[in-house]
Amino acid sequence: MRIVIADDHPVILMGLRLGLTGQSARFEIVGEARSGKELFSILASGPCDLLITDFSMVGEAEGEDGLDMLSALHESYPSLPVIVLSMLNNPALVQGMLACGVRAVVDKTSLTKELMIAINAVVAGRMYLSEFTKKQLLEHSAEGSRALSAREAEVVRLFVQGISVTEIAQRTGKSVRTISQQKRDAMRKLGIANDKDLYEYARSTGLV
Repeated sequence: MRIVIADDHPVILMGLRLGLTGQSARFEIVGEARSGKELFSILASGPCDLLITDFSMVGEAEGEDGLDMLSALHESYPSLPVIVLSMLNNPALVQGMLACGVRAVVDKTSLTKELMIAINAVVAGRMYLSEFTKKQLLEHSAEGSRALSAREAEVVRLFVQGISVTEIAQRTGKSVRTISQQKRDAMRKLGIANDKDLYEYARSTGLV
């Protein structure tokens, strides 16, 4: 099985490579990327049977990070199975990942325990989500209209990383007005009145 791995942390890449090749001789790492730009370049250069990628990676252009990257991947490689690794425990973003065709979501803190389970599930044509993630999705669904949309959560994620509304608009290919409205809608739903409280929310829910 030809696997491409992507993460902007070299230690994670090393751990993935050693862990996968040590698990089975059938796994062949055919590419390693540290950014969305590198990832698309690798995928364009040769065949791949499975992509294991980080959700948040270094990227300055549209489609190189987060939901936009996953959406671009699904559009360019619709039949490529994708497993996302993430430290995020935000149900709105998980819903967004699934909407972009992601087949499995694995928490980085549980890589050793969950990655092989996720790979086996995906290879068998099934999806895989951790029990904690599934519980969060159920709670998110129960919140109804108060729950953030995937795009609202993505705007908050980028904003609390220190990226301005204008820069988010440039990176996502949206207008400044649209991004500003999504940020305001997110704050209204959360009952948050200022950016300081938004940062606190982000820290408490795994967005940073």
